[in-house]
Amino acid sequence: MFNPFKWKLAAQEPPPDSKTTDSYFEKLVKYIPADILAAYVAITGITASVNPPVWLGWGVFAVLLALTPLYVCYVKTTPTGFGPGKIFHWVTACLAFTAWVFAMGGPFTTFPWYQPYLGSVVLILTTLIIPVLEGQFYPCKPPLNPPSVPPVAPPATPPATPPADPTAPPPAGEAEPS
Repeated sequence: MFNPFKWKLAAQEPPPDSKTTDSYFEKLVKYIPADILAAYVAITGITASVNPPVWLGWGVFAVLLALTPLYVCYVKTTPTGFGPGKIFHWVTACLAFTAWVFAMGGPFTTFPWYQPYLGSVVLILTTLIIPVLEGQFYPCKPPLNPPSVPPVAPPATPPATPPADPTAPPPAGEAEPS
């Protein structure tokens, strides 16, 4: 049976600071760089008092969405840069940021069909789907209690004799070559 989640990509690493005991919401927030979230909250808080034009809300969202993968790959991880081991992390960060903004309302409120309950539904589904995808893309973790195998001692080897020094005098009792 075809499984679209078994692509042959490099092993993915979980987001920094993630633990197996994190709730789904904590995992979602950890995928989004905190600086991106803080910037969005600050900018929307500043512009909310002046009744900004529609394009400004969409522009802020688009710029921060474009910065998210750059921030994940160049600021939050080492080695810096895009690589096969970071694909899942930056794609998930972008999806999580979009779901978070959608749940907050943001520029999506300009659509006539948008209702706040839709944002809640998208946020809940996103927090449930990410761990499922995470389990498909991350390598299997070793068992918590691996079987104990006694270590095998390497075979004993006699110490190596150093090579003879040609400038040293011959041992006593041996004649010098003529």
